[in-house]
Order: sequence, then C-alpha cells, then structure tokens
Amino acid sequence: MQINLTPDLSLLAIIVIFFLNYLIVRRFFFAPLFEIIESRDTESAAAERVFNEAMARFEEATSKTEAELHAAKRDAAQTREKFRAEAAAHRQQVIERTQGEAKKIVAEADARLKKDVDEARTKLKSDAESLARVAAERILGRAV
Repeated sequence: MQINLTPDLSLLAIIVIFFLNYLIVRRFFFAPLFEIIESRDTESAAAERVFNEAMARFEEATSKTEAELHAAKRDAAQTREKFRAEAAAHRQQVIERTQGEAKKIVAEADARLKKDVDEARTKLKSDAESLARVAAERILGRAV
C-alpha cells in the first residue's frame, strides 16, 4: 500500500467549502454577535456617563443642601441667642420690678408697724397711768 501525497481536486473543494463556511459564519453569526457586543459596550459607556453625571448632580445638590442646612443652623442659633437675651432682659426687668414692689410693700408694712408700735406705746403709757391711779386709789382707799 502506497500513500499518494499529491494534492488532488478534493483539496481545492475543501478549501472553497471552508472559505464559504467562514464567510457564512462571519456574516450571519459573528457580525450580529459583534454588533450586539459593540452596542452593549456603547450602552454601558452611555449608562456610565449618565451615572457619573447624575452622581455629580447628586453631590452638588448634597453640598448645596448641606450649606443651606449649615446656614439654617447658624440662623437658628442666632435667633435662639436673641430670644435668650430678650428673655434674660425681661427676666431681669421682672425681678427688678418685683424687688421694687417688695421693697415698697416692706417699707409700707414697716411704717405701719412703727405707727402701731407708737400707738401701742402711747396707749400703754396712758393705760399704765390710769392703772397706777386705780391701784393707788384702792391701796389708799381714797381718790388720788
């Protein structure tokens, strides 16, 4: 048995069939597959760009909101301090007015007490003199 190594026409037919098979597979399988992959890459890049833009807007809005919140906190603190100062001033006025009224009431009570003491002393003196006279009359048995 001898092997013939010279190419014949079947090799040429196999090469033509292989080349036609390659063209068909490339045209109907690989081309749509590459188009799908390329469109997915394009969509992925567009989605990533949209995501990055949205994140930039989100970060900008967040920083703006934080700045507004900080300003609002600062304004609230200023308002709170203003009201505290007003309340302290009002409290001080009420205390001073109350102390003034209390001093006035105490002075009036002191004056009334002094007047009552003076009246009691005067009455006590007159009562003591009349009691002394009555006692002297009883002891002596005659009018003094």
